[in-house]
Amino acid sequence: MRLWCVTSPDDFSAEFDDVEQMFSRGLTRLILQKRGRSGSLYATDDDYERWLLSLPMECRDRIWVRGTPDLAERLEVRGCVTDASSLVGEVPERWKRVNCIAFCRRLEELESLPEWVSGALVGPVFQPQSVYEPVEYLGTEKLADVLSSENGVARKIPQLIVFGGVDQDNFDSIKGLPVHGVSVLGGIWNYADPVNAFIKLQRALA
Repeated sequence: MRLWCVTSPDDFSAEFDDVEQMFSRGLTRLILQKRGRSGSLYATDDDYERWLLSLPMECRDRIWVRGTPDLAERLEVRGCVTDASSLVGEVPERWKRVNCIAFCRRLEELESLPEWVSGALVGPVFQPQSVYEPVEYLGTEKLADVLSSENGVARKIPQLIVFGGVDQDNFDSIKGLPVHGVSVLGGIWNYADPVNAFIKLQRALA
């Protein structure tokens, strides 16, 4: 199981030092997701480019941007995390060569994902992702039942990653799920020492 870290929604002075330390200590999966400066849900393409310029170029191979496959190619990052609905049906052929992780708010969305998608980010497990966008959380029992089904579509997805309220206190219950990864945001950035929180989660995963 791999640990995926989502960037802090807002910039802060020590952020790049913390991210580089996490990379040096074994982080291989970082999801770049920032709020927009004018209160919009996501930052602009230019904002993401400026953010990436503060890190060594080689770090981009470990970064998935929250956006479209086209944005991932422009930024020269490893891939993208994008809404599952935008990957269903007819899509540009060039998208199929990008490492795309589908963002699924409902388990039913797993059923319609095309074969070329690299994985799915599924949740929330323990708590809604945002107070501005209430989503019923799944819980580990329901998630385990669906993902463990012998005929379940989840078995056809190369990477299943869960998210939503995961931290050091509930991490053990996630380890028992039939998934390939866990995505953490508050479980790292809500602590005074994010790097130490990351290290503890890495150890727990191991």
